[in-house]
Amino acid sequence: MVVLEEIFDIQYGNKFDLNKMTFDNPSVNFVGRSAKNNGVTSFVDEKETVKPFNNGLITVALGGSILASFVQVKKFYTGQNIVVLSAKKEMSINQKLYYCMAIRNNEFRFSAFGREANRTLKNLLVPSVDEIPEWVDGYDIFRFDDAPLPLEENNMGFPILNSRARLDEIFIVYNGIASTKIELYSDKRENSIAFVRPARTHQRTLSGFLDKKSVEKKHIYPKGTLFVSTNGEGSHSYSYVSTMEFVPNSDVSVLIPKEGMSVEEKIYYALCITKNRYRFSYGRKPKGKRLKSLILPKISDSDESEKIISFIRSLPFSSAI
Repeated sequence: MVVLEEIFDIQYGNKFDLNKMTFDNPSVNFVGRSAKNNGVTSFVDEKETVKPFNNGLITVALGGSILASFVQVKKFYTGQNIVVLSAKKEMSINQKLYYCMAIRNNEFRFSAFGREANRTLKNLLVPSVDEIPEWVDGYDIFRFDDAPLPLEENNMGFPILNSRARLDEIFIVYNGIASTKIELYSDKRENSIAFVRPARTHQRTLSGFLDKKSVEKKHIYPKGTLFVSTNGEGSHSYSYVSTMEFVPNSDVSVLIPKEGMSVEEKIYYALCITKNRYRFSYGRKPKGKRLKSLILPKISDSDESEKIISFIRSLPFSSAI
């Protein structure tokens, strides 16, 4: 066993903030502290003054998904708390992947609650190049190249758009009201309105009903409104389009499009926002600035709009739209 710095040159990444990047002509992968999608969390424009890292290098997350390690297949920039490893001697892709696995297997030594890998990564003990098992280079990592992706990964043909924008560039965000001093009843009555809470399913977002006259009109939203769960132990980030008139509670944010948007497009954005659940946790909820700074696809023209509408209508629940 040898320390990691004997095998790799270790340098910090770009330390860029994703919400400060541009997305006019995205051609560079943006690597964050995610354990999914090879660490790539977005696609950004190339900066004139900063050359991207080359493909074939290894990225390691020092925080977030601690020690999530990947061989990058395209040129890339990195976010905060990412280091980039460059092999001191020529190394095959299989060997690099082996070291990604070796690094990640040390995750148990660290914690997201104050003990990150910043200072100690270079001294991490890993097998020397001479200790790499023979089977590593004998394994065909390209054997599945032509195989169809699992349903979860190919997103059932989920439309990928070229442009990106912050959530608050696409929507106006309104917060719900506190449930204290509100009298709720379980059954729908005359002049009543639904009171919505965070939940893992659309059906369970219905907390109860309240007298419509007991709340200000500005807190009442019509059927077809997009809303996001911003709290709840297992419910944060789940997003839905309402099927009835409602009032949101204080752990729900309502998103009003700045431009006209079809129901299908709202459902598309609900899916996009929900897919960002992994960025948040019990102590880091998608509230306020965190929600507003979320990077989403941006519908740029009628062709992309038609593509999204066609995709949503092809889903199993489309008959309910």
